[in-house]
Amino acid sequence: MCFASAPGTVTPEAIVGAAGIAAAGPKVVALAAGRARFDSLPDAPVPNLVLMPAAAGSSSGDEAEGRLALESPTSELTDAGGGVTRVTPTEREMSREQLSEGCETGRIRGKACKVHWLPILWQSFEWLTAQHSGNILLDTETRNDLTTHPYWATYVYSVEHYRWYQWSDDTPFIVHDIGHPMMGAITSSIFEQNDPKGRALVFENNGNYWRSRLKAMAYSAVYSAQWKVGPVSEASIGNSGWATYYVPHLGRTTNETGFQDFVITPVYGFGWNVGEDAIDRYIMPSIHRHVKNRFYLFALFWMTPCKSAANVLRWKATYYRDTAYAPPSAVPGDN
Repeated sequence: MCFASAPGTVTPEAIVGAAGIAAAGPKVVALAAGRARFDSLPDAPVPNLVLMPAAAGSSSGDEAEGRLALESPTSELTDAGGGVTRVTPTEREMSREQLSEGCETGRIRGKACKVHWLPILWQSFEWLTAQHSGNILLDTETRNDLTTHPYWATYVYSVEHYRWYQWSDDTPFIVHDIGHPMMGAITSSIFEQNDPKGRALVFENNGNYWRSRLKAMAYSAVYSAQWKVGPVSEASIGNSGWATYYVPHLGRTTNETGFQDFVITPVYGFGWNVGEDAIDRYIMPSIHRHVKNRFYLFALFWMTPCKSAANVLRWKATYYRDTAYAPPSAVPGDN
């Protein structure tokens, strides 16, 4: 989404944006005019007014013919024609949005468009730490197992006795049908917000969007496997699979392991994640038009709880998004 700069403020971005719009033609001018009606949210990305003629009006960029190249402070980016646009430090935030757009459409290629794995791993570590900390603080059995059992030997025993042949792990509905899908959606959001090709995409039925969300689901599946049986997992810290006991209401024994979470976490998490994207696309813009107060925006975190949690893990406000957009109906002449 593109927003107008604050009234009375002249910035390098505004100068560059005005030049880009003037050169782009009437369609881009109309697009920018329509989007200018939306005030920026607190902490939103700096407006990107340098719009390419063929890419305007489409976040997917499947039919874009324009070419865009930027040079960041750390790398030089060139387009297919070899052109380079040098970006000053004051334009860094604007160029981040342009970079996302260029990576999405394929106009920019190279290292800058690759997935940023170090932030992904660090934010995943933060999330993993929060999960285990919650289990240790709230579950006396977890604390007892962690302090009384030998770590490695118990972990190996737990994995060896994991019930791979059984679907259900005998956990309550709130755990496997709510908690685990939310875990999958959070890890998917961690991946997306560190993928230049996918972080600024909005809910839309096109190849770019679905490829991005499927890649995020694949990462969520890997994280889920580590959570269940990895070296820092429920098997190693929670000792799931170590103790077998009889459950009267089930009428059988259990060790609280099963295959279902290897599937439910990424697949249901994929659905949850797409659902939050749809909320961001169709519901939140009407709220953002009227609500600018940071406290009120924070209080709306429950509408997109998984994206909010992923934002906290990268030390951003819960309502922050890597891009914002005007609904298609707000753009004059765009159907």
